[in-house]
Amino acid sequence: MKQFSYSTRSEDILRCRGTTFEVLVIGGGIIGSGVANALSQSGISVILVDRSDFGSGTSSKSSKLIHGGLRYLAQGRLKLTRNLLKERNYLLKHSDVVRKETFDILVGKGQFGKLTIGAGLLLYRLLGGGRPSQFKKNKGEYPEDVDGYFTYTDCVTDDAYLTIMNVVSAHENNAVCLNYVSFIGLEKVAGGIRARLMDVTTGVEFQIQAKMLINCAGAWIREVVPGSKISPETTRLSKGVHLIYPRSVYPGKNSVAFKSPLDGRQMFVIPREKVVIVGTTDTFTDSPDDLEVTSEERSYVMRSCSFVSDSLAKADPIAEYAGIRTLYGKGNKPGKLSRDFKIIEDDISITVIGGKVTDYRRVAYRVAKMVSSKIHTGKVLHEVPRLDYPGLPWHNNIESAINFECSMTISDILERRLGTYYFDPERLEETSNKILEFLQRNNIKMENEFFTGKEKNED
Repeated sequence: MKQFSYSTRSEDILRCRGTTFEVLVIGGGIIGSGVANALSQSGISVILVDRSDFGSGTSSKSSKLIHGGLRYLAQGRLKLTRNLLKERNYLLKHSDVVRKETFDILVGKGQFGKLTIGAGLLLYRLLGGGRPSQFKKNKGEYPEDVDGYFTYTDCVTDDAYLTIMNVVSAHENNAVCLNYVSFIGLEKVAGGIRARLMDVTTGVEFQIQAKMLINCAGAWIREVVPGSKISPETTRLSKGVHLIYPRSVYPGKNSVAFKSPLDGRQMFVIPREKVVIVGTTDTFTDSPDDLEVTSEERSYVMRSCSFVSDSLAKADPIAEYAGIRTLYGKGNKPGKLSRDFKIIEDDISITVIGGKVTDYRRVAYRVAKMVSSKIHTGKVLHEVPRLDYPGLPWHNNIESAINFECSMTISDILERRLGTYYFDPERLEETSNKILEFLQRNNIKMENEFFTGKEKNED
């Protein structure tokens, strides 16, 4: 395993100045990291940059599900569901960060119809979703408006850590992967582009050249390559809010899929380790930085819980988060726009719009094939990208987070390496103190919150 840390990052920045790569990938979320992983596995020289930490955008703020999208069947999206289930089953088999989860899908007042759900789950099974249960009557497991439920199996994940696994895998395959490096601008030059980048930790600018740009900046894609093809009219931003509760306030064992009694939007209650995650909202926003949870959004999620659990509805959340989805298409309601990905290309760039955590490998494979064709490398990816980083003990290794997963701040470790903020927020202070003890024990210093090197020992 190669070292991949604040120290190797500084060395990589020095080495890559003025270097010509075959591909520059902007955006280190699940799509961008998957693309970098796919390209590096096919032998294409690639540099991946993100202006913040890897996975710090929407890729750490999803519902943390790996699923086939049961609701897409109602929209007639059979092909999308089949592809998602194929990817779900692959990730379940090949990644320790994905595991099975049992879901109850509720039937009752304002909910899914019994016959509709029964037929949908049968079709879901035929497409690869697994065997659902027979309908079960509600015998007190849920509030009285619930008539009953079907049980089926899907998967959950740590979306941020799955992203980190792809970044480390790309790094293992010789990609240059730089967090906290912002993209300033580009110009066309002979044979490709020249990009201006800035090390956010120092404010120092540098340049690299590439034959091609891959724009995987998620909600910020219009800031990278502005233009009519990715205009506000066809590229919409949707905000999703989740609340986190202590596990003790929810008596149920299974996760729950249900419709909000307020407006009929599908929502989830998902028990995880020591917490319960509830979400999500789905409202248009004009800003990719609209990440504050409003009182109205918080109230919507809390009131929606009443259909599933009285105790959950009466409890106070202990944490919350918001993420911004990028959707392609036109329409007045976010729920009506496609959740599938869209790829737009020109002579020097490929832009990926949308995409889900579940099918990131399919997106990466498509982009890698397009890149190989465009720049005529003769290097062809013959399969969707694999994960060459199995991950070390999940949610339990500060040393690995710093030395092998390129954490640059304490927040990087808490939120996207150990997952403490999302899965055990009541231990944030305790875990922060352990990180500080590790830094002190190993003489690692910080400047402006960033890890910068080791203190010089005084004799």
